[in-house]
This record gives sequence, structure tokens and C-alpha cells, in this order.
Amino acid sequence: MRAKQRTLKSIDMDDRIEDILITLGQQYHLIRPLASTRGSLFLYLALDRERSNLALARHHLKRLEASLEV
Repeated sequence: MRAKQRTLKSIDMDDRIEDILITLGQQYHLIRPLASTRGSLFLYLALDRERSNLALARHHLKRLEASLEV
């Protein structure tokens, strides 16, 4: 997470990370920083590629983030 944030800063990109997707042979890993903590906390979700819906998982993570109070 910090590496991605440093990369954005180093290329002078004024934007925020919505989520990061890591694609493995059998799994998807989604990392979603909590906007309310400026990226210091994040949600991490591992999904089985055969049985999961990536778009739906991203949608649910976004809704979950909105409902959390930190």
C-alpha cells in the first residue's frame, strides 16, 4: 500500500487509490484502503477465482467500507 502511494506521489499524480487487485493462479486478492484513515488501514479480501465474481466483490467491499466507522 505504501509503495503504491509513494509511486503516485513520485509521479506527481494527485489521485487516490480505490483498490489494488493481485491476480494469482487460483485466487484474486483485493486491497481497499479506508478513505477515512487516509490509507493507513485497509480491507484485504482473498477470493477463489473459480467460484467468485470479482465485480460483485469490489462492489461489496465499497459498500462495507461506507458502513464502517473508524
